[in-house]
Amino acid sequence: MKPFEQLARIATALAAVAATIAMTGCSGMTSASPGPAAAAGVSLHGRVYGGQQPIAGSSIYLYVAGNTGYGATNTNILNQTVTTDVNGNFNITGDYTCTTGQQMYIVAMGGNPGGGTNPQSGIMAALGDCSTLTPSSFISMNEVTTVGSVFALAPFMTGYNTVGSSATNAAGLTRAFASVRKLVDVSLGNSAGPGLPAGATAPSTEINTLANVVAACVNSMGGTAGDNSTCGKLFSLATPTGGTSPADTIGLTLAIAQHPSLQAGAIFLYAASNPPFAPFLTTAPADWTMSINYTGFTTPRSTTIDSGNNVWVADSTNNTVTVLGQTGVPTSGSPISGNGLNGPAAVAMDASGNGWVANQGASSLSVFTSSGGVLSGSPFSPVGLSGPDALAFDATGDIWVANSGNNSVSELSSSGVNLQQVTTGVTAPSAIAINPK
Repeated sequence: MKPFEQLARIATALAAVAATIAMTGCSGMTSASPGPAAAAGVSLHGRVYGGQQPIAGSSIYLYVAGNTGYGATNTNILNQTVTTDVNGNFNITGDYTCTTGQQMYIVAMGGNPGGGTNPQSGIMAALGDCSTLTPSSFISMNEVTTVGSVFALAPFMTGYNTVGSSATNAAGLTRAFASVRKLVDVSLGNSAGPGLPAGATAPSTEINTLANVVAACVNSMGGTAGDNSTCGKLFSLATPTGGTSPADTIGLTLAIAQHPSLQAGAIFLYAASNPPFAPFLTTAPADWTMSINYTGFTTPRSTTIDSGNNVWVADSTNNTVTVLGQTGVPTSGSPISGNGLNGPAAVAMDASGNGWVANQGASSLSVFTSSGGVLSGSPFSPVGLSGPDALAFDATGDIWVANSGNNSVSELSSSGVNLQQVTTGVTAPSAIAINPK
């Protein structure tokens, strides 16, 4: 999974401009509407666990993901100190402010999981939009919520207090937080969250297994890379060549998410001897890459993403194209059929938002509008097309087709007319790409 920004709100500046306009008496001009005002936060309560053990005395921090750049430091927005009690419980009595649209997350650092204080313990749960928090919201934080939150947010974070994006990628950051709700349920501390669409499967076994690994460090006295402790050994294993070693279990999880193939087998061996989370893997994975699997396809051959961030999937055996929205749910009218679809092997988007599909079974191209309608003249069957297997658009809008059926590459105009046929040096082409230069 890769990889997913929050628009900067400038209400204060707009208000100042409006006030200036009013003072100068400019006629025929109206002031801009101010953005959402920060409001007092609702009360929140929850518990922090290391595996199945409550963590006492853990410091609770509440953060708003930033919008001033990737890796920018976030500030704890709680106005008073909050720690967990002997049973791992905590209460936040609304002593913070936040604004609708801001993406929130909560962190528990340090504390005693039962065998003594562990300063390297870090537990995390992504909460999402400030406006979705209610006084009835319960937050069950553990290694499962940590793994799910970190893996979804990994492209946007460098540590537990450095989560954010640039001001031009608010949508990506928001989708990343939404993905957390597909991977884990932060109200129960379980894998497979309430946001998982019907027909989709979360990597629960992998999440639980890595959570068991992290629990081995959390439920200890801590340590640093290079010492002989469980934490120290895990921190060392997760450190890439020339990189900085993790200093807490959130950093450990992040390092694994960003370097999933690094020492995967060795890290697996540190899964707790009495695993707190099940089901779990019984053999070491090749890597810690995790993905959400969407069912309903027979032979998905190719994917592309349109300007609305919907995913188009060419399903060869079903002779259909499925369009998945940002939540993973098929869009209205999907899957698309007809329009000459026959063994679709590739799909690509043109600059106008039309989806072009290579029909390997009919040696033709089917073209659909962004709404799933049929483009005039489609399907196209120009001379030279034979078993098309791959598509790519160049800077001029021409489409290039890899023809596996006759060992050639076709260049077609945006209206499906054959402009040239390249055969020299081409044998069984199955992929094609355009050099942007």
